[in-house]
Amino acid sequence: MGEVSRGFRAMNTNVVAVVVTDDGDRADAKIALAEVEALFAEIEAALSRFRPDSELSRLNRSAGQPFPASTLLYAVVDEALATARATGGLFDPTVLGALVAAGYDRSFELLPSRPLGSFPASGDTVRRTARRSDWRDVCLAPETRTITVPPGCGLDLGGIGKGWAVDRAAETLRRFRSFAIDAGGDIYASGHQADGTLWTIGVENPHDPTFSLLVLAVRDRAVATSTTARRRWQKNGRTQHHLIDPRTGEPSQSGVVAATVVADSVARAETLAKVALLLGPLAGLSILNAQPGVEGLLVLVDRRWIESAGFHEVRNGT
Repeated sequence: MGEVSRGFRAMNTNVVAVVVTDDGDRADAKIALAEVEALFAEIEAALSRFRPDSELSRLNRSAGQPFPASTLLYAVVDEALATARATGGLFDPTVLGALVAAGYDRSFELLPSRPLGSFPASGDTVRRTARRSDWRDVCLAPETRTITVPPGCGLDLGGIGKGWAVDRAAETLRRFRSFAIDAGGDIYASGHQADGTLWTIGVENPHDPTFSLLVLAVRDRAVATSTTARRRWQKNGRTQHHLIDPRTGEPSQSGVVAATVVADSVARAETLAKVALLLGPLAGLSILNAQPGVEGLLVLVDRRWIESAGFHEVRNGT
């Protein structure tokens, strides 16, 4: 057995897809990997808020009016709203205004960067903003496949789009027993590596990205990490990051720097990682322990980390 791989840039991150196959299937594997790259390009073209010609940008410019959506955009918005309902709004695709207000108004590599250093302490109180238009006010009309975003509101699908893309790419590669897709830390791993061992995934130390905290060993599982350590910038002398707490409208200060979750799909792992991070150490760990088939790890501002009850299983590859 051997591996065929393909790397490319998409959705503002590096993507690597690997298929484990024998020599007779190498040509088919190369075709499938090219399909994966094309799929990412299609999804990015539809969902990027940084492209003025993307379908999402056109939807946001049409706020207040029914927008005839493609099957792809409609499906992702539908899933985003379902996720918002399931999380009580902790996952909120309508935080675009808050992201822009925090300074995330262009592609991340164009923002003024901030060196890795101290992290904000945990916020002991939550300041709730006045009621604004949010995910509850977005209307879907399945009979006409239209989406209506309320006036003054905008969607950002970056919090679910990449995970959704990896899950769709995994479906493309299902004809192979063993494969892996890594889109900037959003990972799905199926089967095993070419040598028969489990796929191994390092969990980055957010306080020092040159080291891994530990290594996971997985098969047929998704892994996603949500962190305030990567996308950070300065605005008016203040450190900002991209993880907006919908309850405050500002970057999270929950006391959790990073959350890594192992689940059955990347979209689910990505969502739960963000929710656990926003909730903070105790409530975040509690919600992970309550989810069937889910394990996770939370790294705190004081450099400690805490694990869900069964996390040792993915650490040991059982």
